[in-house]
This record gives sequence, structure tokens and C-alpha cells, in this order.
Amino acid sequence: MTETGPPPLLADVYPALVSFLASELTAEGEPALAQAVARLRFHGWCTCGRSCNYLHTAPADRADNAWIHLDDGDTPLVWLQLDRGHTSFAGMEICAFDLGPAPALDPHRPACV
Repeated sequence: MTETGPPPLLADVYPALVSFLASELTAEGEPALAQAVARLRFHGWCTCGRSCNYLHTAPADRADNAWIHLDDGDTPLVWLQLDRGHTSFAGMEICAFDLGPAPALDPHRPACV
């Protein structure tokens, strides 16, 4: 939580991404994870380097080392990092998914995404 309240829902920042993730996870037979996507919060982008395309959807200490990847044929679109309980996601690497224009709720979006 911040001084102004909780971070915005990821669906409010990147609705096309959330819609895509929910649809793909449902198609992959992961309905519980698909439903969890709607509750994800946007905690900002990783700041480890200029080329990093990882966005946080939970505090970093909730991340597990297990990942789910969603691909378009041979092209990775999004890699989802599961949380420790494997019931939601702690973050995701945006590979080839087009997020669209940077919204006002994300003033610090990396230029390369």
C-alpha cells in the first residue's frame, strides 16, 4: 500500500493485457489463475536495467521461481511468475505482447516495451 492507497488494478492500467491473460490461461486449463488475473495490482516496472520488461504485480518477496509462459507459436509473448502459493502471480516479463500506448496510470513505463 502507498500513502494514497493500494496500487491500481493491472486491469485499469493495461486492460488488453489482463483480457489476453485471462483468456489464454482459461484456454490452457488454468481457470483459477485466469480469475486471479482480475485481482492483480500494478506495482510498477522493474528498475534493474533499461532493457528490463518485467512488471511487478505483487511485492517482490512474494515471487516464486516457477513460471508459466504464453507463446504465439515460437514467439514468447508473456512469461508469468507465480507467487509462492501458486495461486496468483507476482510479476510478468512482457516479451512480444503489444501493451498499446502508455496510460496515465503508468508514467514510468520503459520505452522498449
